[in-house]
Amino acid sequence: TCRACEEQCPVLISYVDKIVELRRDLVMAKREFPGELQKPFRGMETNGNPWNISASSRADWAKGLPVATMSQVEGVEVEVLFWVGCAGSYEDRAKRVSKALVEILNAAGVTFAILGNEETCTGDSARRLGNEYLFQMLAQQNIETLNGYKVRKIVTNCPHCMNCLKNEYGDFGGQYEVVHGSQLVSELIRAGRVKLGTEIPESITFHDPCYLGRYHGVYDAPRDILRAIPGLQLT
Repeated sequence: TCRACEEQCPVLISYVDKIVELRRDLVMAKREFPGELQKPFRGMETNGNPWNISASSRADWAKGLPVATMSQVEGVEVEVLFWVGCAGSYEDRAKRVSKALVEILNAAGVTFAILGNEETCTGDSARRLGNEYLFQMLAQQNIETLNGYKVRKIVTNCPHCMNCLKNEYGDFGGQYEVVHGSQLVSELIRAGRVKLGTEIPESITFHDPCYLGRYHGVYDAPRDILRAIPGLQLT
């Protein structure tokens, strides 16, 4: 579903939606799908993540950090909800990115909160793989939580979560302003709320996530951040 072929196709053939619909028929109607999908489907259903790691440890990455949950600040308006996502909560490299965004938001004086253990998988993977029932179950659970806290603006580092929350939750009653972490950080730099002073004399190439670039046209924000770093050369 990366849309690379759609972007390059000289006759503008659209195929991604058709592939997802074919998968949906195989999974929902015929129960035909690779055995390797049993574990992520079960994990998303029982623990809210495709690795089936305990849901109670979803917010462990934030222990010791100056970050509050929405339940802790209920009744206090925050500028933005940080949607961490499954990778940002459980995967070691992605957890470092979650912690970095928390550090940046605090340095910029942005009031924010996370859902903590109330957050569960957006269901993006389930929908792409054809398990529409599981996707809608997760979506409705998340929307109920978000609407209960009257969330209006969401920031997330995961392009797949961004796509789900921004473009697909609206069909189920979840209307939110959703931005990628790079978009928000780029705005904070332009507004002077984040100042980058440490020189990094390196040459960097940025790899565009498919769901950030092709799906949402966000190409400039990550590069604007890199260009703002003293000494860094963007290639």
